[in-house]
Amino acid sequence: MDKERIFWTALATGAAIGAGIMAREGAAAGWRYARAEEPPVSIDDDRASWRSLIAWAVLSGLCVSVARVVGQGAASGAWRKTLGRNPPL
Repeated sequence: MDKERIFWTALATGAAIGAGIMAREGAAAGWRYARAEEPPVSIDDDRASWRSLIAWAVLSGLCVSVARVVGQGAASGAWRKTLGRNPPL
């Protein structure tokens, strides 16, 4: 694998991970604001209902997925702006 492809893979992966972490924290903050409680973290928690567990899984999964796409898109845009060509596939 050439150096450019390795660099792109690291850049895109880092952007996706960073965006995913920020999205999960944002989703947790939104959950706390809307529900005045911590988001459920484990199925073993007796205080968490199935409904809240599923709602949290959907909310956090959606936020993280969208953020990863946006993060990778931003990395791709920065790559094109900096180098004047599309990132390697």
